[in-house]
Amino acid sequence: MRDTDRSTVAVTIAVLLASLTIRPLTSDGRYLVLGWLLVLTLGLVTLLLRRARLGPTTVFLIQVAVLTIGLGMLTWSMSELGGGTWYDSLLDLWRSGIAHMQTQTSPMQPNDGVTLIFVTAVGIVMVLTDLLVVGVGRPGWAFAPPTALYLVPALGLAKDASILSFGLVAVGYLAILIADGLNSNARWTRGLSHDSSETMGAAAPVVWRAAGYLAVPALVITVIVSLIMPTLSVAGFGIGNGSGGNGPLQLGDPTLDLRRNLTQAEERPVLRYRSTQDDRASGTYLRLTTLPQFGNAGWSPVQIQVTPGNRLGQIPGVTTEPRGQRTTDVTVSEGFESEYLPAPYAPRNFSANGSWGFDPGALSILAMGNEDVRRRQIAGLSYRVQSIDIEPTAEQLSLAASGTPQDSAITTAVPDDLPQSLIDLTNEVTEGSTSAFERATAIQSYLRSDLFEYDTRPLPGSGYQALENFLLRDRRGYCEQFAGAMAMMARVADIPSRVTIGFLPGQRNSDGSYTVTNHKMHAWPELYFSGYGWVRFEPTPASQAGTVPDWSVPPSENGEQPEPSSAPTQQSTNGPDEPTAGPTDVPTETPTDPNQTTADPWQALLATGIGLLVLAVLAAPATLRLRRRASRLSPHQDGRQRVEGAWQEIRDTMIDLGGRWPDGSPRRIGATVADRLDRSQADEMAGVAVLVERSRYAPTAPDGELDELPEITRNVRAGLAEPQSRWRRFLAFWLPRSLFRRH
Repeated sequence: MRDTDRSTVAVTIAVLLASLTIRPLTSDGRYLVLGWLLVLTLGLVTLLLRRARLGPTTVFLIQVAVLTIGLGMLTWSMSELGGGTWYDSLLDLWRSGIAHMQTQTSPMQPNDGVTLIFVTAVGIVMVLTDLLVVGVGRPGWAFAPPTALYLVPALGLAKDASILSFGLVAVGYLAILIADGLNSNARWTRGLSHDSSETMGAAAPVVWRAAGYLAVPALVITVIVSLIMPTLSVAGFGIGNGSGGNGPLQLGDPTLDLRRNLTQAEERPVLRYRSTQDDRASGTYLRLTTLPQFGNAGWSPVQIQVTPGNRLGQIPGVTTEPRGQRTTDVTVSEGFESEYLPAPYAPRNFSANGSWGFDPGALSILAMGNEDVRRRQIAGLSYRVQSIDIEPTAEQLSLAASGTPQDSAITTAVPDDLPQSLIDLTNEVTEGSTSAFERATAIQSYLRSDLFEYDTRPLPGSGYQALENFLLRDRRGYCEQFAGAMAMMARVADIPSRVTIGFLPGQRNSDGSYTVTNHKMHAWPELYFSGYGWVRFEPTPASQAGTVPDWSVPPSENGEQPEPSSAPTQQSTNGPDEPTAGPTDVPTETPTDPNQTTADPWQALLATGIGLLVLAVLAAPATLRLRRRASRLSPHQDGRQRVEGAWQEIRDTMIDLGGRWPDGSPRRIGATVADRLDRSQADEMAGVAVLVERSRYAPTAPDGELDELPEITRNVRAGLAEPQSRWRRFLAFWLPRSLFRRH
């Protein structure tokens, strides 16, 4: 088999394995069949092109042409018959796929656009990987394109990526390295004018042994990375964010559930509840979680430290907790899945079967365990929540200042790259407002004005562009756009804010209970006021969200005047004479885990093991280099192997020290290297060169002159290292270049 054949086969195997890593993103396996067909076609065409001895540039251009033709045929088979061009069909499929990904949770339902996008990604990775391995001769860089496929689900999925996915990429990369080692071994010749044996070695077993040396550090690195990366988990280790972890938890993006539920054609019940305080006809909002982080990617959750238990901590920002308590009984339908427990704000305690905890900052109640278990735990569940209604009056809020929440670094941050047009609009809307409350109500009134229209149809753009489109041009969207726009404008107006995901109150039944459907999933902003904490506002039009909260209507519009005596102080002091924030056994706002007071011997042992693994990885290059040297200079070899081993050891030493191994015959190379040495070492180098020539070209191998060869090799190596700096010698030992480059 030719060396290009080996490389092409290895690249094909690596990409086929890497394509499996994005399988968790979709329930449609068509991309895998079509992607593998495209990869195998590209591999076969590439193999034939290189057998025809075409240049790298020509091969690359033909690969791109084959990829384009393949994607064109796939586009044609998926597009509907009509008068549009192939290019228009391609753009339509891409738009459809992107919109589908924005409105679906993983695994996504089948979609032609998503299939086309995935097949395109796999084909591009195939072309780029082949270009790195063969086109530019850098197989060591071939880890990058397949890893890009792995990172898509690793960074995008709510659940942790499996270590198996990372292992598939690692195995493919190892196949490329083995192929490169075999190719290097196959290039060895015995010409008189040129020495090409300066490669990996003289026999295939050496290549496989080197591959084994590479595999062990690779597996160690895989384990370490799996414990460090926030998107990779090893079940049962008890650290990281996997199912066995007890550290910070990265939850899924609830906005995907929001979009999916609002855009579903069928309206179906998701839960039913009854509340002791609902003598009014409006019902109550049920919260799931909050999105406190804002940037060009929109509003998103952050990692949280889950506190186990069913008694929640102090209500963030509330100086004096109201005494009246609401009891809400909820029954969830069998078909509903969520990581969060719907509950009124602010929950104080709850009773529900299963493993649950809470986020002390948002007072969100969430399931514990791995992502699949968390989402299924709520289906068909009946539970009870005890909560306190946070309902300040408009008069109180009009006299309150915007406070400083505990997570103010996140909830007050205005990105530096926020478009100036959005800042100018906020300043225009809030112009003339003299208090935080007036600025908040001005923003809410602006978004609920006739300028804006409620519409669940997807709109073009993303990030800041989508915000500009919504606020300055299209002015239509659904609750996510209204809530996100108000929260953004509130931050610009110096009011801490976050977006909350949950449910509208739903439809009141004849027995006094309420039924909530999937179309009632909702987003709204919460703004922070001193003394009252997080307060709900409602910028979504009345056609969907009904009336605004009573406290968000300025007192002047009700014909009432504020009463200064009813306002809280602007600083939450929690003095000794103030009422407590709840039951005496309720933890503080930043609860601590009592289990943390005692050390876990298993964790200590695991930490020690990880430390040893890190040291093993750091020592792996030097260990491999020492092992290779001992093997080369071993006396338990025949004469030719001993001579070649000494020659290769001198070559690698020169490369490790930053030098370049000369070209030419052994005698010419020996003379060139001897110029760097003193007289005695130069004579020894010349003697080694003579032994190499005799070993390769004489009828019989040298025999009796080899006992001193290891000592001669050490002397030559010492002579090469002597003029180098300490730093260069240090790098040559711990990070030998000869292990990572082709010679």
